[in-house]
Amino acid sequence: MGELLLCNEQIAAMPYYIDGLSINIYSIEELNYYIANNVYLLDSDFMSEELCAWLERELGLRTMAEKLRDIMRDNGKLSSFVEYILKESYYYTPAQAADILAVLCQMEEKSDFEIDKMRADRLMEKEKYLCSIYAYKHLLTSTDAQLADPVVVGNIYHNLGTAYARLYMFREAIDYYRTAYDKNQDPETLKEWLFAYRCLKDDDAFMKTALEHGLDDMQITEIKNELSMYSRNQDIKDFEEQLAKYADEINTGDRVRFAKESERLLAGWKDEYRRICRV
Repeated sequence: MGELLLCNEQIAAMPYYIDGLSINIYSIEELNYYIANNVYLLDSDFMSEELCAWLERELGLRTMAEKLRDIMRDNGKLSSFVEYILKESYYYTPAQAADILAVLCQMEEKSDFEIDKMRADRLMEKEKYLCSIYAYKHLLTSTDAQLADPVVVGNIYHNLGTAYARLYMFREAIDYYRTAYDKNQDPETLKEWLFAYRCLKDDDAFMKTALEHGLDDMQITEIKNELSMYSRNQDIKDFEEQLAKYADEINTGDRVRFAKESERLLAGWKDEYRRICRV
C-alpha cells in the first residue's frame, strides 16, 4: 500500500487485487485505507461478489460478506456498501468514516460525466498517467461531453496534454494543448503548450505560437525563465552531481564502478517510467 499499516486482524494468504491502481490488499485494514485514500475512484464495480468472497475466504469475515451481499441484492447504494465495511472494521473513527461517506454521498448526487471527470483527475493526481489518458479519452467520447461547457471540455484536453507531457510524449501533448486552448482560452494552457515546445527544443514553433497569441517580449522571457527554474529543482541538481561524480571516477580509472552505478541509475529510471505507465 506504500505505507506501514498496523494490522490487528487476519492477513490474507491470497491478496485482493484492485485492477485500476494495480494494488494488492492483504487485510481489512488495508481495504479501509484503500477506500479512504481512493474514495473518488470507487464505483459500482467495487460492490462485487469477488470482494465478498475474498473477505469470507481469506479473512474469515463471513458475517460481513453476507451483509454486503444483502446490500447488493437489495440494489443498495455504494455509500451503504462502504459504510458497512467502515463501521464493522473499526479502523477509522466515526468522524473519519463520516467524512469518507460524505464524499461518496456527494458523488451520488452528481452526473456520470462529473463523476467520471473526478475519477480521471484523481488518477492524474496519483500519477497513473496512462490510466488517466484512457479515462479522459473515454470521457470525451460521451454524449455529455458534446453538450458540456467548452471551457470544461478544454480543461479535459489540457489534462490530456499534461498526462502525455508527464510521459515525455511532448508532440502528443502539444496537439492536446492546442485543442484545449482553442476551447478554454486559459493562459495556463498556453503556457504549458509553450513549455512542451521548449522541452522539444523547438524554438521556432515556440516563438511562432507565442507571437500568434499576442505575447510580448517580457511575457515570453518570463515563460522561458519559469521553465528554466523548474529544470533547476533539487532532484535535477542531485542528478547532475551524480553525473559529475561518475565522470571523476572514469578519469581516475574506476570504470567498473562507473558501469555498475550507471546501470543502477538507468534501471531506476526504467522502473519509474514503467510505474507511471502501468494500467
